[in-house]
Amino acid sequence: MGRFFLRCLFIVIVAVFVFFPVTALDTSSPEINQGGATMAEAYTHYSAGNTAWSMAWGSSDVGQIRQHLNQAKNDFTLCLNTANQVNDPSNTVNLALMKKVSAAYIGLADAAIGMYDGADVYNVGRTQMNSGQYATAAGMLQSAGERFQNSQLQFSQATTTLLDISYAGTSFGDGTGYTAAIVPILNARGAYAGEFAVYSYGWQHTALAYQASTSGDQSTFRTDAALAMHLFGSLRTSAIFGADATSNYNILASLLGSSTPVQRPRYTVGIDGSYPPYSYMGTDGRYTGFDVESIRWIAERQGFDVVIVAVPWEGIIPALQARQIDMIYSGMTITPERATQVAFSKPYMRIPQSIAVRADSSITPEDILLGKVVIGVQRGTTGELWAQNELIAKGRMPGSNLRTFDNFPLAIAALLDGQVGATIYDKPPTLDLIAGKNARILVDIDTNERYGIAVRKEDTQLLETLNRGLDLLMADPFWGQLKEKYRLGSV
Repeated sequence: MGRFFLRCLFIVIVAVFVFFPVTALDTSSPEINQGGATMAEAYTHYSAGNTAWSMAWGSSDVGQIRQHLNQAKNDFTLCLNTANQVNDPSNTVNLALMKKVSAAYIGLADAAIGMYDGADVYNVGRTQMNSGQYATAAGMLQSAGERFQNSQLQFSQATTTLLDISYAGTSFGDGTGYTAAIVPILNARGAYAGEFAVYSYGWQHTALAYQASTSGDQSTFRTDAALAMHLFGSLRTSAIFGADATSNYNILASLLGSSTPVQRPRYTVGIDGSYPPYSYMGTDGRYTGFDVESIRWIAERQGFDVVIVAVPWEGIIPALQARQIDMIYSGMTITPERATQVAFSKPYMRIPQSIAVRADSSITPEDILLGKVVIGVQRGTTGELWAQNELIAKGRMPGSNLRTFDNFPLAIAALLDGQVGATIYDKPPTLDLIAGKNARILVDIDTNERYGIAVRKEDTQLLETLNRGLDLLMADPFWGQLKEKYRLGSV
């Protein structure tokens, strides 16, 4: 088997520094709450954050840049936390601006640091490929892709926050012109992170293909080589990755015996990678689960191929709309809000929410409804939506009692550690994650939720194909076997 031309890519991050003129800012207003946070304290942290950004901008040493970015994030976090505690009516608009700027630059720091971290992990993976450690390399390259993908989401969220800032009535001057100039640069950085994610995933499947070839598994080799071709093929017009991606695509095509070896349609399926029993990483380093096996079965019967990629749940619909993925098949609840953004297949499963508590807990369902319990949820899920609508919006629970996490395993870990008293999430994954642990289901909540596959609204033909596939799958004995395998027989 021929070797690819291996080349390290150097990350070039455009450091973004925004220092708003604030010399006219009034920090002498009297303190409203005795002993509480003051405007002056918030502004001190705000100024320190700007100074750290300035140092990041002026440095050429990666280690120092990281240090300054972390310091800026810390200072802006202190500013945000302090400003949230200040009760100073004379500085209401100034505080609002500082809070939004701080939130944006916390996100930008995370995004930039994530790109550097992704590059480090990527280079380790490529080095491992050079030394023939293909299985280990695949894991590292997948991790790099996930870091770049998350960085892209953070850039997007930060620019949204910046565009939402109002300068009217503040002492900071009018920054709308600067925001208009800097947002395209940030969007370009986000797009770059997204392309690097695809490139990393391409190398992940290349490593898996090499591993399969060395073990004589030609079927797996061809599958992973074709997946790598699909990913590299999508980058052939990229200004940054196009040349290498085209070269890699052509080499893979040659190894597969044809310049166009894959004739069937190929779709990228976005999943939540930490959502057992529907979609999660198996012990062999590949994604598996009820939904993953389902789409692979449908793809085989309907004549197309699939690439499975994990996407941060908060950004999975934006990823679909940006054509980074072609469908979402990972226990997505059909809701009116989501239906305004995507098209859903016919429902394939009805799921209740479940409230979990520690096994020795004395918490009752009434305690939940009375807002007495700190509740952990995964951000962007229907469990969070239920808590917001049924507890917080109705005045039953203070907002401070709702803790959000990037994924549900983190919420369960917080439950077991005593950081939260209960969690709310879909019942099957809750059962899966608490199995054998010091936790139990307290009560189910019948929210009449149904799962569907999400596609872009304009992809009507794909939607018809998926609906036909679901009809075939649910009528086949394999459907019952899958439900039994993943303990979903009662769902």
